[in-house]
Amino acid sequence: MKAITKREHETLQAKLMQLARGAENPETCQAAEEGLAVLQQQYEAYHEMVEQLKACMVEYRELQKSLRSDILVPALREERKTAKFSVRDFQLMATK
Repeated sequence: MKAITKREHETLQAKLMQLARGAENPETCQAAEEGLAVLQQQYEAYHEMVEQLKACMVEYRELQKSLRSDILVPALREERKTAKFSVRDFQLMATK
């Protein structure tokens, strides 16, 4: 997926504005004005969604960090402690 660049948007916007102002055919002027309005609405919707995606990514990273530090790391520590004692116990049994 390719991002919509501000430069591309502004270039197309300027061309449509120029066409809307300078076209001799009234239908062409109207089509350019309508296209410009739709283009602007779509661009604003795109930016709103990008901002929502950024917020979602931040929330995900915070949740990921929290789950790791609050659940995963303590559980792995417990498993490691249990495994160490089991190995030690096994070694003691083998030497007796």
